[in-house]
Amino acid sequence: MTHKSYTAVINYLDDNKIYVDRDEFELQLEGHPDFPSLLAFSDALHFFNIENYSYRIDNDEKDILPENFLALVEGELAAVKNKNDKLIINGSPMNDFFSKWENIILVIEKEGELATTKSKLNYSYINWGILILLFLFLLGSNSSSIILQLAFALTSLLGFVFAYEAYKKTHGKGTFIPVGVCKSNYLNTDCDLVFNSKKWKIFNKIDLSEISMLFFTSQITCFILFSLVKDIGFFFAVYQYALFAFIPIACLSLYYQVFVVRKYCPVCMIIITCVCIQLLAANLIPFDSKKINLGSIILFLIGIFGSLIVLLNLRMKNEIAQKNENTIKRNLKFRRNYLFFKNNLSFQKKLIDTDVSGAFVFGNKHADQSLTFITNPFCKHCKEFYPTFLKLVKMYSAELRINIFFDIDLNRDDEDNKTVHVNLTNIYLNSENKTEFLEGLNSWYAVQGYTENKNGWYKRYSKYFGSSEAALNVLKDHEKWCINNSVHFTPDIFLNDTEYPIQYERADLEYFIPEFLSEN
Repeated sequence: MTHKSYTAVINYLDDNKIYVDRDEFELQLEGHPDFPSLLAFSDALHFFNIENYSYRIDNDEKDILPENFLALVEGELAAVKNKNDKLIINGSPMNDFFSKWENIILVIEKEGELATTKSKLNYSYINWGILILLFLFLLGSNSSSIILQLAFALTSLLGFVFAYEAYKKTHGKGTFIPVGVCKSNYLNTDCDLVFNSKKWKIFNKIDLSEISMLFFTSQITCFILFSLVKDIGFFFAVYQYALFAFIPIACLSLYYQVFVVRKYCPVCMIIITCVCIQLLAANLIPFDSKKINLGSIILFLIGIFGSLIVLLNLRMKNEIAQKNENTIKRNLKFRRNYLFFKNNLSFQKKLIDTDVSGAFVFGNKHADQSLTFITNPFCKHCKEFYPTFLKLVKMYSAELRINIFFDIDLNRDDEDNKTVHVNLTNIYLNSENKTEFLEGLNSWYAVQGYTENKNGWYKRYSKYFGSSEAALNVLKDHEKWCINNSVHFTPDIFLNDTEYPIQYERADLEYFIPEFLSEN
């Protein structure tokens, strides 16, 4: 599976109005030890709390196919829409789908979606840019041509915004431009292909997004500088001719799109349109012709070279960030390698007291494999790990016996601490549905600490609070078990009777459970 599979998954998520941070999604995907397998995509979706399931479906069962799904077609994932008995594969009809697919589909569960956030455009820099440009425009403008000057100023800002988005897209970053606009078979558009294609040698050496960024950044900077010194006439005198230099670049870009890659880039078209409007406005704006003076030339050069320095700094930071990201991806893939994890696990300490009958038990009580979680209601690190733990309980309850112990010191002179432990234990003992305990502990973490207002929590769960005697007997067993096994910190985790390596992030546990279960 390659970039084609990645694009199919992103389009499938967009069609289902599920949005993820694409940089983080790609990071998790490429950091997976089994990338680019179906499992890597499934695990990456699980990382974003997007429930998904894979099924094998025979051709004689095709009537049960859902309306939208991902399918393995010739080794690649494809986004499939099943409407009126017609299959649309990656946006195009495919009549021979059932002869090419591998009878495996991946579907998402829409209900119960948790935290997924869309990478949105930060409008703050646009709002400030509009205010600054309008202020300086009014300061230095000539009232006789105010409409033309306003058009010039606003197209400068619009050109900068889209040049910046083109720059981000060229360097693999998220953008506010909708996928359906930048990549559409119907519109014959493909921004990624135009930006990254190597079909024409001249574009191997030139980054048009950087040229556009430099052009509009220097233009805005010079506009501000000449507005401040009230010499806006010189600014327009320069751009009356300077804008003609952009025409060959625009023509090259259009030729490249029409005749070389044969795809169009809406972002490029907007930028070219902005320049054409500016060229027209600059040649229609009347201004007093002044003699060229050294001060104006120096000010103009300051604007251009100042913009160039800023953009070179941006490029350097981007290169450093890209190197760091590549390092993180390599480290993730190495760290999440199960064979390496298994070898590390074999050196960890073992449980001395293997009697877990006194634990809070969830999942399959008779399962051969177990996951034991030692926590403390006041532990901040436990609070951070707990969402991952709940995910594991939900996903592997049928295959794992899941034990929870409280690490408590009953001799500690802290009645509030003891009361919380007793109340949580009573929720487990007195509730018919033991998941009430899991929800209660989760709610407690939300109001964790001694100073927060916990009245709502007590009101919700007080129906389970009863005699503390039974709860204290359970907690004494927990205390004894932790002492016998030298548990000194939380959260602590044991897979069967072996401690989870402290060198690993607790959240990484979810990547090892499937293989842990499959080999035992």
